[in-house]
Amino acid sequence: MIKLIVGIKRKAGMSPAAFHEHWRTNHAELVRTNPAAKKYIRKYVQCHTLDAEYTQGDVAYDGTAELWFDSVADKDAFFSDPDYLEHVNPDEARFADMTQTVFFVTEEQSII
Repeated sequence: MIKLIVGIKRKAGMSPAAFHEHWRTNHAELVRTNPAAKKYIRKYVQCHTLDAEYTQGDVAYDGTAELWFDSVADKDAFFSDPDYLEHVNPDEARFADMTQTVFFVTEEQSII
């Protein structure tokens, strides 16, 4: 199984509260109910930057998403699936700065 980790930076001009609310509710529901997600994603987790971190200044990332897939081929199939492209992909630009959002494919290795 592979894990895609996404470091997400919020869209310019969007408050942290608005970003987290949209990601936690609207976007999560789009992913949860999407036929492509049901077919390819084995697990999806959102990790939201703590409110206290914003008092220190600008944060590097507003959160991370972790998506588990059976294979790299399944990850690629999800991101090219018409259901993802029509419903989930357009929403990403509503709350995330996709030019600063980073994606990396990993294989989890448990240590503790």
